Amino acid sequence: MEAISRKRFQGRVAVVVGGAQGIGKAIAVRLRREGACVVIADIDRAMLDAVSREMAEAAANVQTSICDVRNRRQVQRMVAGVMRRYRRVDILMYVAGVGKSVPFTQTDDELWNRTIDINLKGAFLVARAVAPHMIKRRRGKMIFMASTNSWDAEAGLAPYNASKAGLYLLAKTLARELGHYGIQSNAIGPGLIRTRLTEPLLKDAKFMRKYQNLIPAGRIGVPEDIAGPALFLASSDADYVNGVLLFVDGGQLA
Repeated sequence: MEAISRKRFQGRVAVVVGGAQGIGKAIAVRLRREGACVVIADIDRAMLDAVSREMAEAAANVQTSICDVRNRRQVQRMVAGVMRRYRRVDILMYVAGVGKSVPFTQTDDELWNRTIDINLKGAFLVARAVAPHMIKRRRGKMIFMASTNSWDAEAGLAPYNASKAGLYLLAKTLARELGHYGIQSNAIGPGLIRTRLTEPLLKDAKFMRKYQNLIPAGRIGVPEDIAGPALFLASSDADYVNGVLLFVDGGQLA
């Protein structure tokens, strides 16, 4: 097994899609701290510039790329850029995601399509662009940011629930299809984490009183709580872990 080390990803190339803020940013920072060359892809140019400035001391091994995951050409261009610079992708972290609480009967086509396109179709497009390069090298790690909602649906979140369940099954499918090439594909199921996406919920006192009682850990998670498990799945310690959904929820689903 791999020894725990601050440099356990030395020389490896990691692409973090949706890495300009929240969970993605925490993962990107941790990967860089442990030696990886990191490419952060995101649609938010301002947030990309901000995270790039924050990580300026490691700029030689941190690159950013504007990418709308709904756009096949932008995805292909982003991955092609990574290959030109580094000639490899060792780790793919797909963290891009959106969600909005709306009663099912008020869920319109626009909300459904946007949520599915970013949370699920984007993961498909990025994984499809990266997979041939991993297959050629016969190694790689794919980690997809699913949710507790992949398993336990919440009312008012039909598009989100469906997209995250689909994301987990995509990860499982890739585990079966790509495992014999030395590629591991897994998903993480965060519970309630303090991010920009969850800010409206965290400000709802009624929701918070109800929700916090469901978490044995007694607190809401922070992005750094997800980074550690994500890096475990990206490490050689997880070489025999394939097709799992790892819940990181403070015991919410226990």
